[in-house]
Amino acid sequence: MKFLNFLPYSCTAMGLFALLIISTGCQNRKPRTIKSPPHYNFGEVYTHKLDIKVKEISGLAWDNKNDEFVAQHDEAGKLFYLDKETKLIKAEYTFGKKGDYEDVVLINSIPYVLRSDGMITKVNKDSTGKIYGEEVGKIGITGINDFEAMYYDPARNALVLICKNCAMDNKSSVSAFAYYFDSTGFDNKPVFTIDAKEVERLSPHKSSKFQPSAAAIHPVLQKLFILSSASNQLAIADLDGKVEAVFELGKKLFPQPEGLTFKSNGDMYISNEGVISKATILRFVYKP
Repeated sequence: MKFLNFLPYSCTAMGLFALLIISTGCQNRKPRTIKSPPHYNFGEVYTHKLDIKVKEISGLAWDNKNDEFVAQHDEAGKLFYLDKETKLIKAEYTFGKKGDYEDVVLINSIPYVLRSDGMITKVNKDSTGKIYGEEVGKIGITGINDFEAMYYDPARNALVLICKNCAMDNKSSVSAFAYYFDSTGFDNKPVFTIDAKEVERLSPHKSSKFQPSAAAIHPVLQKLFILSSASNQLAIADLDGKVEAVFELGKKLFPQPEGLTFKSNGDMYISNEGVISKATILRFVYKP
């Protein structure tokens, strides 16, 4: 009986001792600090939850001419036009069949949508107001290739696609390809290559492979901002893909960042696809 009485006491003591060790460890552990990119503060964010219809948002663009956001559905050929303030749906259009659509870019308010296999669809409106998609080009590189990021480069007058996973790349490289609006169309040779090892070296924390999920040129800084949802990173590079800085995107604020756009004043908007709740658009004010 004495043994039976002693056992609970020993377990309790050991439990308290273990708790003390854990508590001491927690007290000694330094809090993790997530740094914000220059001119922004991740601690000052305006969050908008989106309609359930836009839960699968995978691309976001700001239309400076019409003062509205355009978002596109990941699994359906649909575009959503969102109010600039409330982010409520103003209109929605179907432009194509179901597919794996990953990004949207506006050029003179005309949407261009990227499919994961490298197909670009231009979204047109005819004289009756009917919306339809026109496939204008598909990249011709061989192997299995996966794209999620596309942006417009005015200097090149081209849409630039950045590989998420491309057969020609290895662990140390991420290729980008240009689609030119003249007779050239797609150039199957990379317009530039991102050094993934440099991303790893500059990263503030150890992460998985850099896999771009969205990209856009900053209108004020003239730098290329690139999101990687899989590794929760934001990389800043020059317009030839040379990485200059890498920042962590905390999971709580950025559960699945897949859309990126800027207003002309530099305000940055990042959209999160809905994971267990509604999708969101986050606004970060640009501070010169």
